[in-house]
Amino acid sequence: FLRGTLNLDPQGYIVTNEKMETEIPGIYAVGDVRQGSLRQAIIAAGEGATAALMAEKYLAERQR
Repeated sequence: FLRGTLNLDPQGYIVTNEKMETEIPGIYAVGDVRQGSLRQAIIAAGEGATAALMAEKYLAERQR
């Protein structure tokens, strides 16, 4: 359902960088939907924490 909206790999997973950022500024992906994720709850939790920190930083920079 995301084809044409976000960059997806051939299997349909969302492509992100190591900061969980997609190619669209302010949009993050973690866990089972993310390319390269190990599909484990503990990994998804860590990725979620990373995405939250990066989103906070992104919003703070936009307010400057």
